[in-house]
Amino acid sequence: MADDLDEWMTAAREHGDQQAFAMVVEGCHHLIRATLLRETAEPELADELAQEALARAWAKREQYRPGTSPRAWLLTIARSQLMEHHRRQDRDRRHLRELVRQELLRQAPNESDGVDRLRLSALKECLSGMGDEHRQLIDLIHGQGLTSDAAAEQLGIKAPACRQRLSRLQRVLRECAQKRMDEEEA
Repeated sequence: MADDLDEWMTAAREHGDQQAFAMVVEGCHHLIRATLLRETAEPELADELAQEALARAWAKREQYRPGTSPRAWLLTIARSQLMEHHRRQDRDRRHLRELVRQELLRQAPNESDGVDRLRLSALKECLSGMGDEHRQLIDLIHGQGLTSDAAAEQLGIKAPACRQRLSRLQRVLRECAQKRMDEEEA
């Protein structure tokens, strides 16, 4: 079987043979999924990461070295996908922690309840002026606690576009709320 996998992977690499690659996938998919499932303990996430790893393997098939183990090569790609997933999650958590920290710094203990109410009122006004898609994204991330990747999937957009949109929306909300508060004070 190992020799067959190498032959099939070599054919996929050298001739773009999709059927040969399908045979490699058939022979290795269960191992890749089981490895990812053991690492994530989430069946849906393991399936998603396995699919991404196999798609990446097909795209990078020219990097496979004939005579080596296709299983090891595919597992390396799968583990790379898993690490990338963890990095994205960590980045999302850091981003959210930084926003919370900034908001806590703004609300120093000596501020009065009136200023807090004013800030909340200004933020609500700014949110009401946004489109439904933008409010939905803010709610998914900050209200429901989803990661930007999960929110992107739910909204049907790509994850990098979601992160960029979220960053822009948060900046606009902060500026809008501050502007409204400044107008109230004047």
